[in-house]
Amino acid sequence: MNFISSFFSHGYRSYSSSIVLVHRRSAPRLYGRSSYELLSPFFHHLEVHMRRTCWRTALVSLLAVLAAGCGGGSSAPTPTPAPSCTPSSEFAYVLSGEVTPWGNGTISVFTVNSCTGALTPATPATIATGSDPETFAVDPSGRFVYAANLVSNASDLATISMYTINSSAGVLTPTTPATVGTGFFPQGIGIDPSGKFVYTANSDDNTVSMFTVDSSTGILTPTTPPVVAAGWSPGSVTVHPSGKFAYVANQVDQTVSMYTINSTTGILTPMTPATVPTGQSPFDVTVDPSGKFAYVPNAYDFENRVSQYTIDSATGVLTPATPSAITAGNSPTCVAVDPSSKFAYVVNRQDYTVSAYTLDPASGNLSLIGTYAAGAQPWRVTVDPSGKFAYVGNENDNTVSIYRINGDGSLTSAGTTATPGPAFAISVISPKQ
Repeated sequence: MNFISSFFSHGYRSYSSSIVLVHRRSAPRLYGRSSYELLSPFFHHLEVHMRRTCWRTALVSLLAVLAAGCGGGSSAPTPTPAPSCTPSSEFAYVLSGEVTPWGNGTISVFTVNSCTGALTPATPATIATGSDPETFAVDPSGRFVYAANLVSNASDLATISMYTINSSAGVLTPTTPATVGTGFFPQGIGIDPSGKFVYTANSDDNTVSMFTVDSSTGILTPTTPPVVAAGWSPGSVTVHPSGKFAYVANQVDQTVSMYTINSTTGILTPMTPATVPTGQSPFDVTVDPSGKFAYVPNAYDFENRVSQYTIDSATGVLTPATPSAITAGNSPTCVAVDPSSKFAYVVNRQDYTVSAYTLDPASGNLSLIGTYAAGAQPWRVTVDPSGKFAYVGNENDNTVSIYRINGDGSLTSAGTTATPGPAFAISVISPKQ
């Protein structure tokens, strides 16, 4: 009886229903009064104790027994099924340069399985761009896409290819006209969060071209004046999430040019100071979704640094953080921050890897989580709007690496997808119907 005493004193209330169930199901014919004389002291003790327990517990237990008996199966409760993922509408666009013999590129269109991250080619799967595009911009509302075509050199006026997005299928259709002229060798293109203005960073004439967007057609119109001066060899342009500020990475003079944006005209005006120093060969500027921090990957820096900055919310001026940089992998070329501003991802081009970091919400400083294999010569990384998946475009093996983002920010490989040419850039959107 020591076992019985211990059992009752350590949780009979939690197990009473199971005891009733065993007693009723294992020897139902012995439950009558005439049979009790044949029972062991254990069952006698059990019956006395059960009569003293709350009648509500006995009633619930009896109902459980009857329910199990009707089914004729085990008395164990049926586990609650895990909630299933309900796919949502998402599209992915991958820019490939120099796909054709004459140097034209394509934009590949995919539907995204929002539960697994997998990419499935749309129909049609690609659409042509102009000559040798390196980057593109997608309207935040999911209506338009713009690809910057480099052409050849400063003797040729480059163009921007313009497309509308079908909100149901994700496919692209060229606008009429299909292109608009821009500056020389536009290696970077950006769009403001409201979708009102587009900018290109023109590395061969050290300017930024400025455009307004027709909200109905998506067609771009140059502003007046059409350009603003930048630093030496500007290679990217990024607009702050507030739409108030713009930042341009100047690769040769190792600075970021900073501008305020006129909310009516889209015209850029240099800040005071006009620039902030970076590492060697800054490739891009990434502003986290909270708008508090900025990151610059310095692709050919001897120390493989990613520069870190805090952003003045009133003026937009960048101030180097403490420390001013972290050391990434070999040749960092791109930084992406997840929608919650908790995690950042850095492409290490020459290591064929992508590194994951936590983002300190107070300082913006990055701390390494881990580093993961990518394809050959990865270039850019993006995070989907849900924050569940990351995608890396691999230039030299024509693939996109897909990763699931875990709760701690680490990455788990979720496969790869082939592209028709070198995967320069990728964007994932949830279009507005």
